[in-house]
Amino acid sequence: MRNTASVPFTNFSIGLLCILSLFAGLIASPLRAQEVTAAINGVVTDPSGAAVSGAKVIAKDLDRGTTFPTTTGGDGAYNLPRLPIGRYELRVESAGFESSVKSGVTLVLNQVAEVDFQLQVGNVNQTIEVTTAAPLLQTQSTQIGTVIDARTNAQLPLATRNYNQLTLLAPGSVSTNPESFQGAQSTFGSGRPEVNGNREQANFYLLDGIDNNQISENDVGYSPNVDAIEEFNLITNNASAEFGNFMGGIISVSLKSGTNQFHGDAFEFIRNDKLNANTWSNNWNGQPRPLLRWNEFGGTFGGPIIKDKLFFFGDYQGSRFDQPATATPITTLTNAERTGDFSANCTAGFTNGICNNTAQQIYNPFTGSNGSNRQPFLNNKIPSNLLSPIAMQIVSSSLFPATINNNLTQNALNTTRDNTNTDQGDIKIDWNPTDKDHTFGRFTRASTVNPVTNSQALLYSGYNNYPLYNGVLDWTRTISPSIVNDARTGVQYYPVTTGFNPAGSSGLPSIPGGNSSYLPGFFFAGGNINTGSSSAGASGPAFGTAAVTQVFSDTNVQAEDTLIITKGKHTMRTGFQFFRQRLDIFYSGNEGLGGDFNFNGQYTQNVANGTPVGGLPEADFMLGLPFNLGIGVGSGTVGQRANIYSAFFQDDWRVNEHLTLNLGLRWELHTPWDEVHNRQTNFQEFAGKVLLSGQTNLFNDNNALYNQYNGITNFQPRIGLAWTPFGSKTVIRASYSLSSFLEGTGTNLRLFRNPPWEVGHSVTYTPTQ
Repeated sequence: MRNTASVPFTNFSIGLLCILSLFAGLIASPLRAQEVTAAINGVVTDPSGAAVSGAKVIAKDLDRGTTFPTTTGGDGAYNLPRLPIGRYELRVESAGFESSVKSGVTLVLNQVAEVDFQLQVGNVNQTIEVTTAAPLLQTQSTQIGTVIDARTNAQLPLATRNYNQLTLLAPGSVSTNPESFQGAQSTFGSGRPEVNGNREQANFYLLDGIDNNQISENDVGYSPNVDAIEEFNLITNNASAEFGNFMGGIISVSLKSGTNQFHGDAFEFIRNDKLNANTWSNNWNGQPRPLLRWNEFGGTFGGPIIKDKLFFFGDYQGSRFDQPATATPITTLTNAERTGDFSANCTAGFTNGICNNTAQQIYNPFTGSNGSNRQPFLNNKIPSNLLSPIAMQIVSSSLFPATINNNLTQNALNTTRDNTNTDQGDIKIDWNPTDKDHTFGRFTRASTVNPVTNSQALLYSGYNNYPLYNGVLDWTRTISPSIVNDARTGVQYYPVTTGFNPAGSSGLPSIPGGNSSYLPGFFFAGGNINTGSSSAGASGPAFGTAAVTQVFSDTNVQAEDTLIITKGKHTMRTGFQFFRQRLDIFYSGNEGLGGDFNFNGQYTQNVANGTPVGGLPEADFMLGLPFNLGIGVGSGTVGQRANIYSAFFQDDWRVNEHLTLNLGLRWELHTPWDEVHNRQTNFQEFAGKVLLSGQTNLFNDNNALYNQYNGITNFQPRIGLAWTPFGSKTVIRASYSLSSFLEGTGTNLRLFRNPPWEVGHSVTYTPTQ
């Protein structure tokens, strides 16, 4: 059943958009370019400084030959919104005046360049040419950001070839986890900056104007090949009203396009320990250089299909991050311990069969009462009749790790190999069917696989698969010299599969009740093995596996439209944005479908005078006595759905040549997450009862089980001024803005994890004997 609350949300948003659109027709605004474009505006005057109305202004894209015409208003002002970033030539013509041409104007992402003209009296066929440059300061906007262009991307040394590392160059952008930028960058889990004190999850990523975020974790969706990036902009303060769903930074990336000239490159990026110096700490401790095999390779190519009309650009990047097979010491049960003999753990020696150090003594759990007054196992040896047949079956298996020495720790070897292999590419088509229409489309495909192999069969091998698909279509239409419309739609699909590799699985089918393909995870809290318990964030079990297969698939469908109207000293933008978010999850919780057993030594310890002494988790294991066991319970693939509706209005009012006001208002609504089969429950504190999705519930009559009106009054003002009291070399900015974003929450905190749907079984035992 669908969320019944979606209908009033839709009606409200449509009504609000109609009101904003009518308001947009009454006043007009000059534009600050949105996510993937730039803009030019200015004033045309005669030699006396009077405004020249009706002058024709033409901007020519020098790389593609595309022209963008407009005319000046009664006050001589003109505005050219939604210009693709790149190099431009500006030409102004008016009867009774010489034509004026300014070349060398280079636009960067989200820039508003101010270029004024003063025409000289003469014949229109006479031309005055001036070589200029776009102003270094943005004098008509309070928005603050840092632009990284293609040259910077290509020439600055990037240890990981990940553009995200360059976001740390922006003022106010830092990272509390620098290592997150250093590893092999896949399409998932890239390092992210913390902007102006906000968490890294509060950023909003855009790729050619399309949402580039992983939904449930607020992570980066796709990291493009740096050679394919035209430039990117990190907005850190005072974003205009058309930007939403953020509290930190807005990282907007624009990929390259084809031009009238064929261009391309090829590259090979190599990092290898043979070429590296050793670290200071390794040299001090006499350790060798860390092994490293990292290759990235690929190229880009673009050019014209039809000159001035149709262009293409494509790129490919392959990444092979190979951590060579490394033999690492691990700790397992000694050969003696596998027979119940734990005498070697008593390093203090025995007197009459009792360990001289009570902390190293193990006790018989089948004696005493409530964990007290237990009798010690003489010489720390468990009688064979008390050993668990299941434990004996496991340790006597040929698959159980073989010992290489008689030490209590680091007595076995496991050879691990960890590879991260990524293949990714983009294809982008730009088409200008008429002088008034400019369109582009892009398709992105990426795949990252991360197999992890272990030589020890009962440690199993992991397999992680991260495919990604991203696409966008954009159409900009010049309706008149003063009205431009931009429509855009796109989708990102990101299915993730993690778990152990069934091709390398090994089970013990002769164990009663055991799975024929794998063992559950066995964890030891304390003792010699000391993996920690599964509930305390252990890095992994001593043997076996809890996580079998998990799937996290998210889809984000986006549609938006922006209308730009220029009238006098006002440039106004109004529009809407819609996001349809889908999460399809196959997940059984931290316990996993494989289940886990936890041992902590509580059964072989003794409580004396209220203080527990002795005990070994390995001895508890041989007795078959876990302190905790659990198994995840799944209800199949869960499908959560939510929408984001937003509308905005922005008026950039150039009051005079020294003062510009940026006046914006955004409305943004996040609908609650519902589940396609109503598999959600929540606790209602007012009534003191559990609510079931799909039923009529007091206060919250909707399938999502929490406030369906949350955010319906979420209006966000964006107000600022840019003042140049001393000319164009000094700008004073002031602003006030309000923004919000949807916390991803991960997977464990979602309502489908509540009883009775996907709550795992977990049992903890307390000794009673």
